[in-house]
Amino acid sequence: MPDGKTHDAINAAVLTIVLAGFYYAVREGIDPFITYLDNYTIIIFSAAYIFATLFLSPDLDINSKPYIRWGILKGIWWPYKEIFKHRGLSHHPVIGPLSIVLNLLIIVAAVFLIAGINYETIPSSFVIASITGMVFSMEVHIISDSVVSKFKSI
Repeated sequence: MPDGKTHDAINAAVLTIVLAGFYYAVREGIDPFITYLDNYTIIIFSAAYIFATLFLSPDLDINSKPYIRWGILKGIWWPYKEIFKHRGLSHHPVIGPLSIVLNLLIIVAAVFLIAGINYETIPSSFVIASITGMVFSMEVHIISDSVVSKFKSI
């Protein structure tokens, strides 16, 4: 398994490649990219991806770097840590990211409710870009764990 620094480096490299691909697709006018991508969407995707790389991870079920980075707020991940056992469903390519995003959405919804923020004012493209960025970051984590495990077993 890659350590925290290696996961961060892999995720940064993948984001760089994806952004280069976005740039090329938009510059060349390749559909459907030109239809859905604008500067705001790309920035939100990138910010969500970086946030997920640093704070969200299938490793939130252990005392990992992403878990520790939450500082005094790490307690919000206690239910996730209790439900999931490391390298189990938390590292499943669908269930792992979905469970983390749903947990985060519940937390964000509660904060919005307390703060009186109307979530309906947020453009759906921003929500989709955010969720896509977070899920993609976690998928890169899961894939890198799998690839490194396969190489170590050889």
